Formats: sequence, C-alpha cells, structure tokens
Amino acid sequence: MSKLKKMKKRSQIVSFLREIAIVVLGVLIAVSVSNYKERKDNEKYIEQTLLAIENEIRLSNNEVDTVLKKHVKLFEILEEQIEEKDQTLGELVANSGGFQVASIKNVSLRFFVSNKAELLDFKLISQLLDIELQTNLLSDKVKRFADFAYEHVNDKEEEVMLKFAYLLADVIDGDADAFGILFGFLSVGGE
Repeated sequence: MSKLKKMKKRSQIVSFLREIAIVVLGVLIAVSVSNYKERKDNEKYIEQTLLAIENEIRLSNNEVDTVLKKHVKLFEILEEQIEEKDQTLGELVANSGGFQVASIKNVSLRFFVSNKAELLDFKLISQLLDIELQTNLLSDKVKRFADFAYEHVNDKEEEVMLKFAYLLADVIDGDADAFGILFGFLSVGGE
C-alpha cells in the first residue's frame, strides 16, 4: 500500500508540474504575441508619423522656396531704388509685392517626440531638431526685421533703406538655410 501511495503522490506531482508548465507556456505565448503586436503597432505608428513629418517638411520646403524668391525680388527692387527718396519704406514694400513669412510646420515632430521618441534613431531626431532650431532662428530674424519695418514704415531716408536691406538680407539668409535643411532632409529621405 505504501508503494501505491508513493505512486499516487508522484503522479500528483507530475500532474501538478505538467499544469504549471502548460500555464507558463501559455503565458510565454501570450507575452510573445503581445510583444509581436506591439512591435507591429510601433512600426505602423512610425511609418505613419514619418509620412506625416515628410509631408509637413515637403509643404514647408515649398513654402520657404516661394517666400525666398519673393524676398530676393524685394531685395533686388530695394537695391535699384535705395537712393531714390520718393517712396516711403512702406510704399516700397507694398509696390514690390509685400513681405511674406514662411510657415515651417513641425506639429508631427513635436507630437511624435513627446509620445514615442524612443522609437526613432538619434540621427533622425537630430535632423528634425535641426529643422526646429533653424525655424526658431528664422523666426527671430523675421521678428527683428518686422519690428524695424513697422517702426520705419513712413521713413524715406537712405540710412533706413540700407538697414532695411541688411535685415532683409539676414532674413533671406535664414530662408536659404531653412530651405537647405528641409531640402537636405527630403533628399536623403529623412535618414
């Protein structure tokens, strides 16, 4: 009888270990499926976000290119008429088509970085942050330029026109830098 009890106990232990193994195997399978699904979801999220970022950069690049051409045209007109004192600064700007500010969009970048930045490689994040830095630098140049222009909108003096030209050249330089960074990002496909 004691042999029968031992076999019964051994059978219960084996049965218990078998059930534990089944549960552990089930948990491992569930974790693996969950990890696979999370990886696929992250890949899809990255793909969609990078597409949104690329589209924003493409739109921004086109806008910067358009604005850059307008600023160069304004600068050329200013060069031709800088010594003439028959127009105020405001009239000169209005007669040459005005001044425009490029809107460089980076909403997708900010959203992505604040939510899942760890999914992107450092080089890509660095490129995107360079774009944001260039946008901020350009914004500062435009603000300085606009402040001066509004302050001197009714002035005709050559000194005012020269300073306006210098500030405009600085904005053009910022536009060109922004265009270069955006174009560079698009040329290498964001990698």
